[in-house]
Amino acid sequence: MPFTAEQFGVLAEKTLHFLLVLKKNGRIVACNNRCHVLFPFTNSEIKGKRITDFIIDDDVQVFNNSISSLSVENSIISESFSFATERDGVLALKFDLTYHNDLIYAAGIDTTEEYKEHRALQTLSKLTKTGAWYFNPRNKEMFWSKGCYLVKDLDPDTPMTRDLGASFYPEASRPRVESYLDNLIKSKKPYTYTEKIITAKGNLKWVKVVAQPIIYRNEVVYVNGTIADVTDRYNYIEKLKYSEETKNLALKGIQSGLFDYLIDRNEVFYSLDFKNMLGLPLDQDVVSEEDFQDMIHPDDREKAHQRHIDNLLEESNHYYNHYRLINNAGEYRYYEVHGYQRKNEKGETIRMIGNLIDVHQKKINIKTIAESKNRLQAIVNNGFAYTVLLDTKGKILMTDKKLLKIIKRDFNIDPNITPSLFYDVVPLNFRTSFKHAFNEAVKGNTTIKEFERITHKGNVQWLESKYTPVFDNEYKINSILISFLDITEQKLAEQTIKEAHIKEQELSNLKSNILSNFSHEIRTPLNGIMTIAKLLLQGNDLDDKDKLLEYLEESKDRLLDTMDKLSNFSEIDAINDNLIFEELDINYIVETSFREYKHMAEAKKLKYELELDESCPQSNIDKNLFRPALNNIIHNAIKYTEKGTVTVKIKSDNSEKKIYIYIKDTGIGIDKTSFEKIFDPLTQESIGLSRKYEGTGIGLSLSKRYITMLGGEIKLKSTLGKGTKFKIIIPRCL
Repeated sequence: MPFTAEQFGVLAEKTLHFLLVLKKNGRIVACNNRCHVLFPFTNSEIKGKRITDFIIDDDVQVFNNSISSLSVENSIISESFSFATERDGVLALKFDLTYHNDLIYAAGIDTTEEYKEHRALQTLSKLTKTGAWYFNPRNKEMFWSKGCYLVKDLDPDTPMTRDLGASFYPEASRPRVESYLDNLIKSKKPYTYTEKIITAKGNLKWVKVVAQPIIYRNEVVYVNGTIADVTDRYNYIEKLKYSEETKNLALKGIQSGLFDYLIDRNEVFYSLDFKNMLGLPLDQDVVSEEDFQDMIHPDDREKAHQRHIDNLLEESNHYYNHYRLINNAGEYRYYEVHGYQRKNEKGETIRMIGNLIDVHQKKINIKTIAESKNRLQAIVNNGFAYTVLLDTKGKILMTDKKLLKIIKRDFNIDPNITPSLFYDVVPLNFRTSFKHAFNEAVKGNTTIKEFERITHKGNVQWLESKYTPVFDNEYKINSILISFLDITEQKLAEQTIKEAHIKEQELSNLKSNILSNFSHEIRTPLNGIMTIAKLLLQGNDLDDKDKLLEYLEESKDRLLDTMDKLSNFSEIDAINDNLIFEELDINYIVETSFREYKHMAEAKKLKYELELDESCPQSNIDKNLFRPALNNIIHNAIKYTEKGTVTVKIKSDNSEKKIYIYIKDTGIGIDKTSFEKIFDPLTQESIGLSRKYEGTGIGLSLSKRYITMLGGEIKLKSTLGKGTKFKIIIPRCL
């Protein structure tokens, strides 16, 4: 049943609700008397004014957004606004806004107290970095206040879920954190925990979370909670714990005793700890300086007394001394004294308060370490070629004398004095290999590398480097030991074996070559002799006999030439011992050899030329060795040239004291890969029974050996298919 006009009028004026009728633009159409609290006008005066003129600035935009969203489809919304009043200050109202016939009907209630509490909580949340949250186990709804978003550096407009909330915790602790809420729902008991999170901006924080269950009929239907940023407090507590732990460890670790020395009265007061350390009578408060001096080891007494006097005379207030004292067991132990001196106006020490510290074990440990280090250094110096110990960053901790000497010499650094990275004192070509092997060793892998270096004397040295990780008692790597083993002799042996193998292969090939060459060179003329002899025995034609006899002579000469060259090659050492050197006209010697082969060149219709040196150079040589060497080369030039030119030229140089003899042809030429082999015995550019050019292959080898024995040399230039140029160099007489 709807209200009557009278009923509605009474209800509108007697209620504590704030009732207003507004236009869509926010202008006031009507309001009840309760609204006089908000507006300092009468009903007739307020009509037509904008309600936003009385709403605080922060809420004006909220109001405008709210009325803009009202429509026929969305006709009712709820929103809160605050008004600035002259009498009551700021009033907070929560309105139900209803849209009907282009008018807005607003019904509000006073929520000022809740607003004040909300504002206070917001301020407190910002100051204490705290946020509130709740969770509904039934529909899995999760709500965060702005404070929660602030703690986790997250945009407040981000929709919140339980999974998103848990994602800020490290993976290792995430299951434990999620179990807190699950256990609360099961046990119905509140919880509190402090955990580490990584915020949306990547910041590390510590948070304290408190959760309280809301129970209905023995079931958790709601969970209210808070989250607070306690990073500063956590760090402070951890530092405090560390400081306290450090202090307690220091007090426990240092066996010490306090004393108070009154110098003008020559009295020393000792603490109970001091007396216990030295076995002094506990009922004796004072010990004289003389009695204390008697407790010092006789060998330390004089130097300790002198240090004592020097300390008292110094301007500084600090005091330091050390000596051995006898204890109640009759044993001498090492002690250090650290004190503070009080001086008078004249600068004289009148009182000293200090601490006697038992450092006996420290001294023993230092001595043991020194002895162990000396033993280790002896092992290092007499072990591998070089040895160096590095920390896990590559800094040199220890090195042997030989490597230390190299580092000092090449880099002007003493790693025992100046902290040095090993990477900075190794050759540039070794750094990449070192870096890779060192990184492997840091990972726990032993690595072996071989490398070659040139010593400062220019010698080649091969080293095998071994990178060994060194583990501590907890099996953590604390250093890397690098040892270098000299394997030069091993490498040279391997190289010798390899060369011997290659030489063996070459000898095997040479053997095959010898058999192939001599089988051909001996069998061919022998076959000719045998065939011609048979024909001579059977034939009667005189013309044929003359031609056969000519062929027989050629076969004989060829066989003798082959045997002669082989004989010369085998007797070359004997020849070297019977050389006869004499000054000879090189023009004459060369011209003689040139004429000897002229008929051979003319038979092949070659252009055959000789250029003599006008200075008629003389050379001190053995002609019986030089002529065969030169003849072999001229003979080969004509033999391997089918058409074109063969030129022999002499040229001398007074400044260099040398004579140059050039033999140049336009023949078949020699492949560059065969330059070295061409002077090997029994080697030809064309090898085998089917080859085009006949010969033993000994000629050029003999030529090279003969010229070398005469103090000269042979050089070669050639292009395959275009020709060859030999240059014979012999010494000139001036």
